[in-house]
Amino acid sequence: MEHAATLAGLALLDSTSLGTLVIPIALVARSRRVDRGPMAIYLTTVCLVYLSLGITLVAGFDLISTAAARLAHTETAQWATLVIGVALAGFGILSPNPPKPEPGTDSLGSRPTPASAGAMVVLGLGASLVEAATMVPYIAATGIIASSPEAWPVRIVTLILYCLVMIAPALVLLILADTLGQRFLPKLVRIAPRLEYEAKVTLLWVAAILGLHLAGRSAGALGLLG
Repeated sequence: MEHAATLAGLALLDSTSLGTLVIPIALVARSRRVDRGPMAIYLTTVCLVYLSLGITLVAGFDLISTAAARLAHTETAQWATLVIGVALAGFGILSPNPPKPEPGTDSLGSRPTPASAGAMVVLGLGASLVEAATMVPYIAATGIIASSPEAWPVRIVTLILYCLVMIAPALVLLILADTLGQRFLPKLVRIAPRLEYEAKVTLLWVAAILGLHLAGRSAGALGLLG
């Protein structure tokens, strides 16, 4: 797909969200161990919710304009990408910086640590659906996928790969915690509040960079940059 690099960047941007990174790390930090089964259920639930929402959004784009796939390289598509880029850049640049965690504070302390399969499914559903209202990167990604000339099977595979990239950072940290045990878990507990803060800051930076990239490329294609 032509926009593979952009989609990968958006997926990494989504990987820093509450549901995909902060909650898994908070669960491990609170329980001081990696519960493989419940954690797998949680991350699978998050991926399935995002995949279902992605398919719905792409289908919605198709319903709004059945010619979306044929417009991928037209001036209309370039203007749409420009608007998406400006929106992302505005979100990254204009959003206020998150408050820094105070040394010694436990910002994760009030969060639940469910262990049963049902509780993890509910937590995954809740985290994903709550974030649905603010998932600007995912909406941008589904818009790009909908405007591509690819067939539906390719679009679905692309959405699946997007979801896998989205949970990759959390998986890496969980594997480290599970493999290294007490050699890594105390460090994870100490850095968890800071990691939450850095994830929010990274969200703003990546949104700004990707937005400027999309807007600049579209503006160039439209001849707005001379």
